[in-house]
Amino acid sequence: MGGLTPIVPGTRDPALLSARGCADCHEAIYRQWQTSRHALAWTNGIFQSEYRRGPRRWCVHCHAPLTPQVAQVVAGGGDLADEGVGCAACHVRHGRIVARVQRPDSPHNTLATPDFGGIDFCADCHEFTFPVFDERGRAQRMSPHPMQATVSQFRRATADGDIPWPETTSPTEHRGDCRTCHAADGAGHGYRGAHDPAMLKRALDIAVCRDDEAAVLSLNNRGAGHNVPTGDIHRHMAARMWRSSAPERLFDAYIGRRFTIDPEGGKRTTWDSTIAPSERRRYRVPLDSLGGTDEEAVAWEVRYVYVANENPRLHHPGEPTYRVIAEGRIPARDMAPCGP
Repeated sequence: MGGLTPIVPGTRDPALLSARGCADCHEAIYRQWQTSRHALAWTNGIFQSEYRRGPRRWCVHCHAPLTPQVAQVVAGGGDLADEGVGCAACHVRHGRIVARVQRPDSPHNTLATPDFGGIDFCADCHEFTFPVFDERGRAQRMSPHPMQATVSQFRRATADGDIPWPETTSPTEHRGDCRTCHAADGAGHGYRGAHDPAMLKRALDIAVCRDDEAAVLSLNNRGAGHNVPTGDIHRHMAARMWRSSAPERLFDAYIGRRFTIDPEGGKRTTWDSTIAPSERRRYRVPLDSLGGTDEEAVAWEVRYVYVANENPRLHHPGEPTYRVIAEGRIPARDMAPCGP
Protein backbone atom coordinates (compact mmCIF):
# COMPACT_ATOMS: atom_id res chain seq x y z
CA MET A 1 0.00 0.00 0.00
CA GLY A 2 1.37 3.38 -0.97
CA GLY A 3 4.64 1.85 -2.14
CA LEU A 4 5.55 0.26 1.19
CA THR A 5 6.02 -3.07 -0.59
CA PRO A 6 6.66 -4.03 -4.21
CA ILE A 7 4.35 -6.16 -6.34
CA VAL A 8 5.01 -9.90 -6.13
CA PRO A 9 4.15 -11.40 -9.53
CA GLY A 10 4.63 -14.99 -8.39
CA THR A 11 6.82 -15.98 -11.33
CA ARG A 12 10.31 -15.53 -12.72
CA ASP A 13 9.27 -16.41 -16.28
CA PRO A 14 10.59 -13.64 -18.57
CA ALA A 15 7.75 -14.32 -21.00
CA LEU A 16 5.31 -13.15 -18.33
CA LEU A 17 7.42 -10.45 -16.69
CA SER A 18 8.71 -8.48 -19.68
CA ALA A 19 6.40 -6.44 -21.90
CA ARG A 20 8.45 -7.66 -24.85
CA GLY A 21 7.21 -11.16 -24.11
CA CYS A 22 3.64 -9.98 -24.69
CA ALA A 23 4.36 -8.29 -28.01
CA ASP A 24 4.22 -11.39 -30.20
CA CYS A 25 0.50 -11.86 -29.56
CA HIS A 26 -0.47 -8.34 -28.46
CA GLU A 27 1.60 -6.15 -30.75
CA ALA A 28 -0.93 -3.29 -31.07
CA ILE A 29 -1.32 -3.03 -27.29
CA TYR A 30 2.45 -3.27 -26.83
CA ARG A 31 2.95 -0.37 -29.26
CA GLN A 32 0.39 1.70 -27.35
CA TRP A 33 2.15 0.97 -24.08
CA GLN A 34 5.51 2.00 -25.55
CA THR A 35 4.13 5.54 -26.03
CA SER A 36 2.87 5.79 -22.46
CA ARG A 37 4.29 7.39 -19.34
CA HIS A 38 3.83 3.96 -17.74
CA ALA A 39 6.61 2.71 -20.02
CA LEU A 40 8.75 5.67 -18.92
CA ALA A 41 7.89 5.42 -15.23
CA TRP A 42 11.44 4.43 -14.29
CA THR A 43 13.51 6.04 -17.04
CA ASN A 44 11.84 9.43 -17.56
CA GLY A 45 14.07 12.38 -16.84
CA ILE A 46 11.77 14.12 -14.36
CA PHE A 47 11.61 11.09 -12.08
CA GLN A 48 15.29 10.22 -12.45
CA SER A 49 16.34 13.79 -11.67
CA GLU A 50 14.44 13.58 -8.37
CA TYR A 51 15.51 10.03 -7.62
CA ARG A 52 19.23 10.70 -8.08
CA ARG A 53 19.02 13.41 -5.45
CA GLY A 54 17.17 11.19 -2.99
CA PRO A 55 17.26 7.51 -3.95
CA ARG A 56 14.82 5.64 -1.77
CA ARG A 57 13.45 2.12 -2.13
CA TRP A 58 9.96 3.49 -1.57
CA CYS A 59 10.17 5.33 -4.91
CA VAL A 60 11.22 2.17 -6.73
CA HIS A 61 8.16 0.30 -5.51
CA CYS A 62 5.93 2.43 -7.72
CA HIS A 63 8.20 3.30 -10.65
CA ALA A 64 9.67 -0.19 -11.18
CA PRO A 65 7.18 -2.05 -9.01
CA LEU A 66 7.79 -5.79 -9.53
CA THR A 67 10.04 -7.63 -7.08
CA PRO A 68 12.38 -8.74 -9.92
CA GLN A 69 12.60 -5.11 -11.06
CA VAL A 70 13.46 -3.94 -7.56
CA ALA A 71 16.17 -6.60 -7.42
CA GLN A 72 17.63 -5.27 -10.67
CA VAL A 73 17.62 -1.70 -9.37
CA VAL A 74 19.43 -2.78 -6.21
CA ALA A 75 21.99 -4.61 -8.34
CA GLY A 76 22.60 -1.54 -10.49
CA GLY A 77 19.80 -1.65 -13.06
CA GLY A 78 18.60 -3.79 -15.93
CA ASP A 79 16.28 -4.09 -18.91
CA LEU A 80 13.28 -5.23 -16.88
CA ALA A 81 13.59 -2.33 -14.44
CA ASP A 82 13.81 0.05 -17.38
CA GLU A 83 10.35 -1.08 -18.54
CA GLY A 84 8.85 0.81 -15.60
CA VAL A 85 5.17 -0.03 -15.23
CA GLY A 86 4.88 -2.81 -17.78
CA CYS A 87 2.23 -5.37 -18.57
CA ALA A 88 3.00 -7.58 -15.57
CA ALA A 89 2.59 -4.72 -13.10
CA CYS A 90 -1.14 -4.94 -13.74
CA HIS A 91 -1.67 -8.30 -15.42
CA VAL A 92 0.41 -10.87 -13.48
CA ARG A 93 -0.32 -12.16 -9.98
CA HIS A 94 0.38 -15.57 -8.46
CA GLY A 95 2.16 -16.54 -11.67
CA ARG A 96 -1.06 -16.13 -13.69
CA ILE A 97 -2.41 -13.58 -16.13
CA VAL A 98 -5.06 -11.39 -14.51
CA ALA A 99 -7.88 -9.86 -16.55
CA ARG A 100 -11.52 -8.90 -16.22
CA VAL A 101 -12.66 -12.04 -18.03
CA GLN A 102 -11.25 -15.28 -19.39
CA ARG A 103 -11.51 -15.02 -23.16
CA PRO A 104 -12.49 -18.26 -24.92
CA ASP A 105 -9.47 -18.16 -27.25
CA SER A 106 -6.92 -17.19 -24.61
CA PRO A 107 -3.99 -19.59 -24.15
CA HIS A 108 -3.49 -18.35 -20.58
CA ASN A 109 -4.73 -19.81 -17.34
CA THR A 110 -6.36 -16.45 -16.67
CA LEU A 111 -7.33 -15.32 -13.20
CA ALA A 112 -10.62 -13.56 -14.00
CA THR A 113 -11.32 -10.65 -11.68
CA PRO A 114 -14.51 -8.68 -12.46
CA ASP A 115 -13.20 -5.46 -10.89
CA PHE A 116 -9.85 -5.65 -12.68
CA GLY A 117 -8.83 -2.26 -14.07
CA GLY A 118 -11.45 -0.41 -12.06
CA ILE A 119 -11.08 2.67 -9.93
CA ASP A 120 -9.68 0.81 -6.94
CA PHE A 121 -7.09 -0.80 -9.18
CA CYS A 122 -5.80 2.61 -10.31
CA ALA A 123 -5.83 3.80 -6.69
CA ASP A 124 -2.98 1.42 -5.83
CA CYS A 125 -0.61 3.81 -7.60
CA HIS A 126 -2.53 7.07 -7.83
CA GLU A 127 -3.90 7.50 -4.30
CA PHE A 128 -1.61 7.48 -1.28
CA THR A 129 -0.43 9.51 1.66
CA PHE A 130 3.05 10.78 2.51
CA PRO A 131 5.37 8.09 3.83
CA VAL A 132 7.20 8.31 7.13
CA PHE A 133 10.89 7.46 6.79
CA ASP A 134 13.33 6.24 9.41
CA GLU A 135 16.83 7.65 9.88
CA ARG A 136 18.11 5.41 7.05
CA GLY A 137 15.54 6.65 4.56
CA ARG A 138 13.35 3.56 4.68
CA ALA A 139 9.57 3.96 4.59
CA GLN A 140 8.16 2.59 7.86
CA ARG A 141 4.52 3.57 7.56
CA MET A 142 2.18 5.95 5.81
CA SER A 143 1.14 9.25 7.39
CA PRO A 144 -2.50 10.43 7.32
CA HIS A 145 -1.64 13.32 4.98
CA PRO A 146 -2.54 12.95 1.27
CA MET A 147 0.36 13.02 -1.17
CA GLN A 148 -1.68 12.06 -4.22
CA ALA A 149 -5.47 12.17 -4.00
CA THR A 150 -6.52 11.81 -7.62
CA VAL A 151 -8.93 8.94 -6.99
CA SER A 152 -10.59 10.65 -4.02
CA GLN A 153 -11.08 13.74 -6.16
CA PHE A 154 -12.65 11.57 -8.86
CA ARG A 155 -14.97 9.81 -6.42
CA ARG A 156 -16.08 13.11 -4.90
CA ALA A 157 -16.80 14.62 -8.29
CA THR A 158 -18.69 11.50 -9.38
CA ALA A 159 -20.85 11.60 -6.27
CA ASP A 160 -21.58 15.29 -6.80
CA GLY A 161 -22.39 14.81 -10.48
CA ASP A 162 -19.63 17.22 -11.51
CA ILE A 163 -18.01 15.12 -14.24
CA PRO A 164 -19.00 15.92 -17.84
CA TRP A 165 -18.37 12.48 -19.32
CA PRO A 166 -16.93 12.80 -22.83
CA GLU A 167 -18.25 11.08 -25.91
CA THR A 168 -15.57 8.50 -26.56
CA THR A 169 -15.06 5.20 -28.25
CA SER A 170 -14.17 3.52 -24.96
CA PRO A 171 -15.72 0.10 -24.51
CA THR A 172 -18.94 0.16 -22.51
CA GLU A 173 -17.36 -1.60 -19.52
CA HIS A 174 -14.94 1.33 -19.11
CA ARG A 175 -17.70 3.88 -18.63
CA GLY A 176 -17.57 5.63 -15.30
CA ASP A 177 -14.00 4.75 -14.40
CA CYS A 178 -10.58 6.26 -15.07
CA ARG A 179 -10.29 4.66 -18.49
CA THR A 180 -13.31 6.55 -19.80
CA CYS A 181 -10.93 9.44 -20.44
CA HIS A 182 -7.45 7.97 -20.15
CA ALA A 183 -7.95 5.01 -22.49
CA ALA A 184 -10.37 6.71 -24.87
CA ASP A 185 -10.46 7.05 -28.65
CA GLY A 186 -7.90 4.45 -29.56
CA ALA A 187 -5.32 5.41 -26.93
CA GLY A 188 -5.88 2.14 -25.12
CA HIS A 189 -2.80 1.20 -23.15
CA GLY A 190 -1.17 4.54 -24.00
CA TYR A 191 -3.08 5.95 -21.01
CA ARG A 192 -2.81 9.61 -21.96
CA GLY A 193 -2.48 12.14 -19.17
CA ALA A 194 -0.97 15.51 -18.33
CA HIS A 195 1.95 15.08 -20.72
CA ASP A 196 -0.45 14.86 -23.65
CA PRO A 197 -1.35 18.28 -25.19
CA ALA A 198 -4.80 17.12 -26.30
CA MET A 199 -5.68 15.91 -22.79
CA LEU A 200 -4.65 19.24 -21.27
CA LYS A 201 -6.69 21.22 -23.78
CA ARG A 202 -9.71 18.98 -23.23
CA ALA A 203 -9.49 19.42 -19.47
CA LEU A 204 -9.64 23.22 -19.37
CA ASP A 205 -11.72 25.85 -21.11
CA ILE A 206 -9.58 29.00 -21.02
CA ALA A 207 -10.74 32.46 -22.05
CA VAL A 208 -9.93 36.16 -21.61
CA CYS A 209 -12.57 38.87 -21.33
CA ARG A 210 -12.89 42.44 -20.05
CA ASP A 211 -14.70 43.58 -16.94
CA ASP A 212 -14.72 47.37 -16.83
CA GLU A 213 -11.07 48.41 -16.32
CA ALA A 214 -9.80 44.89 -15.74
CA ALA A 215 -8.89 41.88 -17.84
CA VAL A 216 -10.26 38.56 -16.61
CA LEU A 217 -8.50 35.25 -17.23
CA SER A 218 -10.97 32.40 -16.80
CA LEU A 219 -10.13 28.71 -16.35
CA ASN A 220 -12.95 26.19 -16.30
CA ASN A 221 -12.28 22.55 -15.47
CA ARG A 222 -14.85 21.19 -17.89
CA GLY A 223 -13.15 17.98 -18.98
CA ALA A 224 -11.24 16.34 -16.12
CA GLY A 225 -12.80 14.05 -13.55
CA HIS A 226 -10.29 15.18 -10.94
CA ASN A 227 -8.60 18.41 -9.91
CA VAL A 228 -6.26 20.14 -12.32
CA PRO A 229 -3.42 19.75 -11.72
CA THR A 230 -3.36 16.47 -9.83
CA GLY A 231 -0.82 13.76 -9.05
CA ASP A 232 2.79 14.60 -8.27
CA ILE A 233 3.30 17.20 -5.54
CA HIS A 234 5.42 19.46 -7.76
CA ARG A 235 2.85 19.80 -10.52
CA HIS A 236 1.25 23.20 -10.79
CA MET A 237 -0.04 25.68 -13.32
CA ALA A 238 0.94 29.27 -13.91
CA ALA A 239 -1.72 31.72 -15.11
CA ARG A 240 0.03 34.86 -16.35
CA MET A 241 -0.80 38.23 -17.85
CA TRP A 242 1.56 41.05 -18.84
CA ARG A 243 2.45 43.82 -21.26
CA SER A 244 5.74 43.46 -23.07
CA SER A 245 6.90 46.98 -22.25
CA ALA A 246 6.55 46.33 -18.51
CA PRO A 247 7.58 42.73 -17.77
CA GLU A 248 8.26 43.63 -14.16
CA ARG A 249 4.49 44.17 -13.72
CA LEU A 250 3.73 40.56 -14.58
CA PHE A 251 0.60 39.04 -13.03
CA ASP A 252 1.47 35.48 -12.05
CA ALA A 253 -1.02 33.16 -10.31
CA TYR A 254 0.20 29.86 -8.84
CA ILE A 255 -2.30 27.01 -9.15
CA GLY A 256 -1.15 24.04 -7.13
CA ARG A 257 -0.39 22.83 -3.62
CA ARG A 258 2.07 23.75 -0.88
CA PHE A 259 3.05 21.75 2.18
CA THR A 260 4.68 21.95 5.58
CA ILE A 261 6.51 19.19 7.43
CA ASP A 262 4.51 17.44 10.14
CA PRO A 263 6.72 16.62 13.16
CA GLU A 264 4.81 13.34 13.47
CA GLY A 265 5.73 12.36 9.92
CA GLY A 266 4.83 13.28 6.35
CA LYS A 267 3.71 16.68 5.13
CA ARG A 268 0.48 18.58 5.67
CA THR A 269 -1.18 20.53 2.88
CA THR A 270 -1.19 24.24 3.70
CA TRP A 271 -2.35 25.56 0.34
CA ASP A 272 -4.45 24.00 -2.40
CA SER A 273 -5.57 26.16 -5.30
CA THR A 274 -6.02 23.31 -7.79
CA ILE A 275 -9.23 23.51 -9.83
CA ALA A 276 -11.91 20.93 -9.05
CA PRO A 277 -14.14 19.33 -11.69
CA SER A 278 -16.73 21.80 -13.06
CA GLU A 279 -15.11 24.65 -11.11
CA ARG A 280 -14.54 27.97 -12.89
CA ARG A 281 -11.64 30.07 -11.63
CA ARG A 282 -11.42 33.73 -12.59
CA TYR A 283 -8.43 36.00 -12.15
CA ARG A 284 -9.38 39.68 -12.37
CA VAL A 285 -6.35 41.77 -13.25
CA PRO A 286 -6.67 45.60 -13.27
CA LEU A 287 -5.30 46.82 -16.58
CA ASP A 288 -3.35 49.66 -15.00
CA SER A 289 -1.51 47.14 -12.80
CA LEU A 290 0.13 45.73 -15.94
CA GLY A 291 1.83 48.98 -16.86
CA GLY A 292 2.37 49.95 -20.48
CA THR A 293 -0.20 51.98 -22.41
CA ASP A 294 -3.89 51.50 -23.04
CA GLU A 295 -3.19 50.76 -26.70
CA GLU A 296 -0.61 48.07 -25.98
CA ALA A 297 -1.77 44.48 -26.29
CA VAL A 298 -2.12 42.34 -23.19
CA ALA A 299 -0.31 39.01 -23.40
CA TRP A 300 -1.57 36.01 -21.45
CA GLU A 301 -0.53 32.42 -20.95
CA VAL A 302 -1.52 29.34 -18.98
CA ARG A 303 1.17 26.70 -18.62
CA TYR A 304 1.21 23.33 -16.90
CA VAL A 305 4.45 22.76 -14.98
CA TYR A 306 5.70 19.28 -14.11
CA VAL A 307 8.51 20.19 -11.72
CA ALA A 308 9.05 22.54 -8.79
CA ASN A 309 11.16 24.94 -10.85
CA GLU A 310 9.98 25.27 -14.45
CA ASN A 311 13.35 26.70 -15.57
CA PRO A 312 15.94 24.69 -13.66
CA ARG A 313 19.57 25.76 -14.03
CA LEU A 314 20.81 22.69 -12.21
CA HIS A 315 19.55 19.12 -12.48
CA HIS A 316 17.61 19.69 -15.70
CA PRO A 317 15.67 16.47 -16.38
CA GLY A 318 16.41 16.45 -20.10
CA GLU A 319 12.75 16.55 -21.06
CA PRO A 320 10.16 19.37 -21.10
CA THR A 321 9.52 20.79 -17.64
CA TYR A 322 6.30 22.52 -18.68
CA ARG A 323 3.76 22.71 -21.47
CA VAL A 324 1.83 25.80 -22.57
CA ILE A 325 -1.88 24.94 -22.63
CA ALA A 326 -3.10 28.22 -24.10
CA GLU A 327 -1.73 31.66 -24.85
CA GLY A 328 -2.68 34.85 -26.63
CA ARG A 329 -2.13 38.55 -27.12
CA ILE A 330 -4.99 41.02 -27.46
CA PRO A 331 -5.52 44.77 -26.94
CA ALA A 332 -7.86 45.52 -24.07
CA ARG A 333 -10.27 47.33 -26.40
CA ASP A 334 -10.73 44.14 -28.41
CA MET A 335 -11.54 41.92 -25.45
CA ALA A 336 -15.09 40.62 -25.34
CA PRO A 337 -17.10 41.78 -22.32
CA CYS A 338 -17.28 39.24 -19.53
CA GLY A 339 -20.56 37.43 -19.03
CA PRO A 340 -22.16 36.42 -15.76
